[in-house]
Amino acid sequence: MMENSGIRVISRAFSLLVHLAQERRPLGISEIAEAVSLPKATVYRILDSLESERAVMNRGGEYELGPVCLMLADAYRSQTGFAEAARPHLRALRDETKETFHLFAYERGEFYYLDKLESPYQVRMHSRIGAKASLFRLSAGKALLARLSALEMNEIAEAVPDEVAAEFPEILSRGFAVDNEQNERGLRCVGAAVFDRNGRPLGAVSVSAPVYRFPLELVESYGQLVKRTAEAIAGSADILFPAAAGGVARAGKSKGRLSSGTAPVEE
Repeated sequence: MMENSGIRVISRAFSLLVHLAQERRPLGISEIAEAVSLPKATVYRILDSLESERAVMNRGGEYELGPVCLMLADAYRSQTGFAEAARPHLRALRDETKETFHLFAYERGEFYYLDKLESPYQVRMHSRIGAKASLFRLSAGKALLARLSALEMNEIAEAVPDEVAAEFPEILSRGFAVDNEQNERGLRCVGAAVFDRNGRPLGAVSVSAPVYRFPLELVESYGQLVKRTAEAIAGSADILFPAAAGGVARAGKSKGRLSSGTAPVEE
């Protein structure tokens, strides 16, 4: 009985941490309690314990994630090897194009920002590492969806908008997807999927820039750059990204977990 109680406390603590991570702003106890459907007294006790472990910080009665969460996030990124394998390639392209590059990870139906190399220009993207990204609105997400197997696509077909599915043949033909200001006015992006040697989806890579620096005439050349970069990332190391195997199949059985628009609009 006591063991079950301990497991329940751990589960509740994680639900609080996940909610703080999703909100990305300090929250009061009442707001947290309402969001996670727990009594305020229970939330207070859990937050007090998390604060003692530096997992959260109390800012005048409002709570936000603490430094231990950053340590865990960095450890996760390091153990996958994906970001480390990709960064030299992204850095080289960022230095060549002077534009912003993103690396996305795909895990069990979740699509999120794993790494970001910013353009040196003053106009910056507001995307955040660790934030969820849309599989359906971003060029990187569409590029990944287009390359999933027929079985995987059958399992998630209901969640894919018809207008997105209509782009798949062209994406497969070109090897990259395009967002011509569809996600955000004034921003153009191209993205390509990254798969491992066994055909498992790892994520995607994209380049983003304001349309005045990224005219339509550059779409093909930037698309080829991104496509080659995705291939180089996949082949540069034996990437151990265990969550990639079967991730979409599991997501298909729980369509609600698919990312569909909770991310920052920048790519």
